Parts: sequence; C-alpha cells; structure tokens
Amino acid sequence: MDRWPDPEVRFRTATTLSDLPGLTPAAFDPDAGAAGAPARLLGVEADGRWRCSYVAAESAGGLDALVPLYRPAGRVWPDRAYTPDPEIAPVRCLLVGGVYDRRTALHLPAHLAREGLRAAARIAVEEDRCLVFPFLYDRARRMVDAATGGRVRWAVVAHEARFTLGEPPSRVRGVLRRDRRLIERAATAVSVVPWRDADPATAGLVAAHNLRMGAFDDAEFVRLRHDQWAACEGVEVIVFDGRAGPHRGVLTALVWRGGLELHEIGLPPSDDPARLALYLDLIHHRPHAYARAHGLTAIRAGTAARTPKASRGAVFEPLHGGVLDAENTRRLARGPERSDG
Repeated sequence: MDRWPDPEVRFRTATTLSDLPGLTPAAFDPDAGAAGAPARLLGVEADGRWRCSYVAAESAGGLDALVPLYRPAGRVWPDRAYTPDPEIAPVRCLLVGGVYDRRTALHLPAHLAREGLRAAARIAVEEDRCLVFPFLYDRARRMVDAATGGRVRWAVVAHEARFTLGEPPSRVRGVLRRDRRLIERAATAVSVVPWRDADPATAGLVAAHNLRMGAFDDAEFVRLRHDQWAACEGVEVIVFDGRAGPHRGVLTALVWRGGLELHEIGLPPSDDPARLALYLDLIHHRPHAYARAHGLTAIRAGTAARTPKASRGAVFEPLHGGVLDAENTRRLARGPERSDG
C-alpha cells in the first residue's frame, strides 16, 4: 500500500526493517535515547507477543520517516504498562512508536507527521482499531496534537529523571556532601565491568529486586533483556558492581551517543546505613563519576525514586500516554474534509 502526499516523498508500509533503508539523520528522533535506536526495534520484531509493521516515508535521500505500529498478539496485554484504558480491549488498539522500555521515539519529522499518522490511522481503521500513543515526550506529543487537531486524550504516565554534569546548585551540593560522608563511613567499593564480563549473580540480584517491586521477573529474563541491548549497534552495556560491608548491589547502564542511561538495579533491602550508602553510590555518585571520566554529557536516570533524584539535582521530563478514539481515528484516516464551494 503506497501513498504519495507530494512528488518527493513516498509513504509505504513494511513488515520488517530489513525491507527498508536506514534512517536519514534528519529523521532520527533522539528524545528516547537508546530506546529509539532502530536496532532496538529488531528485538520487538522477534517478540511473539506483538505483531508489528511500519509506516515509512522515502525520498531520493533515503528513509525520511519511520513509524512503528504494534498490535498485541493475544487477548491480554503483554505488558500492563502499555494498557491505555481498561475499557479498550487489546484487539482494538494499534500502538504507535514503541512497546519496549516505557519511552517512545517517533522518527517522524513535523512536516511529515500528518501524512504519516494518517497512514497509520488508515491501517487502524482497516483492522477496526484506534490509535494509541504510549510514553511520548513533550515534543512528540505536540507534533501528534498538531497532526490530529488536538483530538488525542492524554495523561501524564511517568516522569523521567535527567541530570546534566555541570556544577550543581548550592542546595544540591549540601545533599551530595552528606552522601559522600555516609559513603566514606561505609567504605563502599564499586567496580565497572562490561555486561559480558558481569558476575553471574548480577541477573539474580536484578530479578529479585524487580520481584520485590511487584513485577514478574526471573534471572533468565534479565540476562535475555541485557543480551538484547548488548546486541544493539552503538549501545554499550555496563554493570556497576558494588559492596559495602555485608551488602552487595548492582546497577546496569547503557552508554549511547554521549550519554549514560541508568537501567536496572539489584540491591537487597536492609535498614543498615551501609546499605543506604551503597544505594546512593550506585544510583548517583558512581554513575556521575563514570560519565565525567568518559566525557559523557548527560545521564538519564529512569522514572523510579523521584524524591532522592530530585534532591540531587535531577530535572524531570513528563512522559505522556494518549488515545485517539475510534471515531477520531476514522476522522484522521479520511483526511481533511473538502467543501464543494
């Protein structure tokens, strides 16, 4: 199915990235960090829980837009975080952009957004679905609103913490000084190793932490997730492996395009101050030292533990979830209404 909004750009659909050329630099959306890397999309193609396709815009210069589209393969949600509304069944949803990592990149320049999303809406209508936009950043939300006439129903679903590596304000410096005194008393020791060289206990620590947080996990799943990341071109997976007295903890992280992305932690609970010291060293001080030592310019620190991150200088980017209901999905698919006058 090909669509031609102008003589220079051709919209078409594909079922695999192997059918498409690489993205042009102007089309690439860096907002979601490593989660937006095209290589990351290949992992979803191999995931039997989702059925995927792509709307792509091509010109003589290459691939000018790429809009991944996902359908749950079964009648239940593969990941509850992507449930847009309990009243909307999975078989009625077409998810736009991504279904991994709880952050979405839209490789869709603003001047192509209306036609790209209209092509997605036509697919949704053919399948009796509505469009769902999970975990979009502010820029992408504004672009979707402009393309849909503001008809998407939005909610803020998370806030992503980000740090820059400049001099922190005085209130933050005071918090960091207290941290360092606690860390020194606990005599924490942290090493950094590539994922491939991580201690075999790493995956079990992460899985146990996720289970305590109420998520279903297993060490084998942890290994699979990190092996998939390590296979992504341009992504380096590292592990901060720390000890403080009897306590052992790990933090996994991704290095990508000049930034560090904190990924998953594993640290058993305890009221011992040494455990708190190790936690603070793992989630803040060691990653910041690593970033400075390696010339990285920014740190993404995920959406959990907002209060301790805020007190240490994080700024927060809202992530939006949106639904374009069935009626408005049909309206978008039809295109602009024309008058006979």
